[in-house]
Amino acid sequence: MEEKKHQARLRSRRLTLIVGLVTALTWPLAWLPAPLGLAWGAAGGRLVFYLWARRRRIAVANIEMVKEAGSLPADLNARATAREVFANLGRGGWETICFYHRGLKPFEKYCQVEGEREKLEALLAESRREGRGLMLVTGHMGNWEIMSQYLARLFGFHFNVVGQKSGHDWLDALVERIRTRLGNDFIAKSGGARDMLMVLKRGGVMGTLIDQAAIGDSAGVSLPFLGREAVTNLGPVRLARHGRARIVLILFRRAGRRHYLTIFPPLEDKGPDGSQEGLLAEARQLNDWLGEHIQKYPDQWMWGHRRWKTRAGVHRDPDSLI
Repeated sequence: MEEKKHQARLRSRRLTLIVGLVTALTWPLAWLPAPLGLAWGAAGGRLVFYLWARRRRIAVANIEMVKEAGSLPADLNARATAREVFANLGRGGWETICFYHRGLKPFEKYCQVEGEREKLEALLAESRREGRGLMLVTGHMGNWEIMSQYLARLFGFHFNVVGQKSGHDWLDALVERIRTRLGNDFIAKSGGARDMLMVLKRGGVMGTLIDQAAIGDSAGVSLPFLGREAVTNLGPVRLARHGRARIVLILFRRAGRRHYLTIFPPLEDKGPDGSQEGLLAEARQLNDWLGEHIQKYPDQWMWGHRRWKTRAGVHRDPDSLI
């Protein structure tokens, strides 16, 4: 028992040291002028594109695959698009460092809402009045870290953010600090279903990403996404229905220094409460809306993820795209 306590103390000290070191090293970067910080981030992202061969290959191959399916223009340059995706991720990385140290103030005047703002305000008012939860779902587009914080600040609600832990204690600690920077809460996706349901049943607001492959999840089913079948997680939709929560898709994009938030109409029930047919139809609608947004802004989405991988494909080849 004493040995376990000793090991736990050592891990805690090591974690504190690493987080403190990362915080100190990134502090000067947070105070770069925005044009310089964004240029530095973009250059770093492009460098990663050239150095990280595996993710570069996945991103380019995914774009080519979707082009072949007819969901992207035939003349779209897959390599150039993938390179810009990495540049945007680098820009977002610098912005997240800036937010970590300086909060939301440097970004607020560059953030803007597109569409359905009044509808979301009405849904939030209904949620507070009836004690009915609200689930906001999104994808890996634009700077989702900054914009989710802006969303909560703009509409004045407490955000419960769901995320997948990486398995690296220091990185998970930093991510949790970022996501709770303005008083929001973080819920680990793995093993967090009970906490998520409690949030929704209390009338809270929860946010989660929905655009990753779910081959290890029993709730995953194959549905169309950008012209190809992709294993899609029904868990968020099923959880929302079980908790009587409304579902709203929110997506982000950047244009230079500016960030745009698009709010989609609330997802309507498409079948008897909790029926598999209804859940499939609702998940398909979310895939369709997300896919349409990606088609408009292909350099904004994280193509480096193996979104179309399947259980059978991974069994044959762990690095398979499908």
